[in-house]
Amino acid sequence: MDGTKPYSATCTSGKRLIASDGDPLPEPSLYHHIISALQYCTLTRPGISFTVNQLCQFLHCPTPTHLSAAKRMLCYLKGTSDFGLLFTKGSLHLYAYCDSDWAGDPSDCRSTGGYGVFLGSSLISWHAKKQPVVSRSSTEAEYRSLAVTIAELYWLRMLFRELQVWLPTPPKI
Repeated sequence: MDGTKPYSATCTSGKRLIASDGDPLPEPSLYHHIISALQYCTLTRPGISFTVNQLCQFLHCPTPTHLSAAKRMLCYLKGTSDFGLLFTKGSLHLYAYCDSDWAGDPSDCRSTGGYGVFLGSSLISWHAKKQPVVSRSSTEAEYRSLAVTIAELYWLRMLFRELQVWLPTPPKI
């Protein structure tokens, strides 16, 4: 894929991948290798976590459409190779942002929730995962995402306390 054109977006806007997007690939090992590499990239590129999470849901039976989306992600990484995490010295204030997409997966109506936790201006923790149950409303999906975020903030706060790093203010969500 050396000669491919780099993309500026991780996926096509407005298009959701579904399990029945065509016939299964006769040899899915290429898809598996690409997804494994993309999962590794999420360690330093949290901006691709949501899309990689979506692609991982089709590991059991990928189709040519799924492979095309995975290759598009590689083209995006090629075009944004200078992106990544930047840690800067700053305040010791914890901030967290969370969100979910209510019934975002058309195949099982489950929501995907995620969060990002910042220490000052540096992103230190992030997460994106499909919720384990179907939420009855967007509010319920948001509360589930909020609960996971609060658990992460509590764990980080206890970690800082154990390291004897005192936060000047309580974490903000």
